[in-house]
Amino acid sequence: MVEVNLIPKEYKEKKERIGTVFSKTGGIVLVLLILSLLLYGGLLFYQNKLNENLKDIREETINLDQRRDPETEGIIVDLDKKIEAVKGLFENHVYWSELFAKVEALTLPEVYFSGVNFEFSDNAKLLLGGNALTYTTIARQMLSFQEDSSVEEVGISGISLSSDGGVDFDLEVIFSKDILLNHAQ
Repeated sequence: MVEVNLIPKEYKEKKERIGTVFSKTGGIVLVLLILSLLLYGGLLFYQNKLNENLKDIREETINLDQRRDPETEGIIVDLDKKIEAVKGLFENHVYWSELFAKVEALTLPEVYFSGVNFEFSDNAKLLLGGNALTYTTIARQMLSFQEDSSVEEVGISGISLSSDGGVDFDLEVIFSKDILLNHAQ
């Protein structure tokens, strides 16, 4: 039997072309829909995992907070402050004996010092009131200090004849502050 078809051939071809376009577009949309659902599901799973971790961390924080002892913490904080204070003292400890040993080593036997004043800022400034037998001895004493590497500057003032004999003078010696901070071991 012959098949009778009342639909024109052009219309039938047009319908088939539309069907193939929709089937390709539908397939792509379906794949994208599936991928987006998988991505959404993965994000939900990840969010649930993060919420569980957050809950565990909060519980652990509460447990740790309950085990705290404020009195012991206060003692530890006070001890830390004291340790920092002592640390500062040790780091900036001034070794006076080094300075006085240096002055003694540089002092000539014909000179004696009867007064001392000390200033410590950027360097160690020593003001010495002394007595020498002669002006030449004072000059040699200044030279003794000037030739030492730890002395930065030497100055003299207040030169006058002493009632006991000899010459009174005031000597200003500026040492580098390293002599006070570095202990020779």
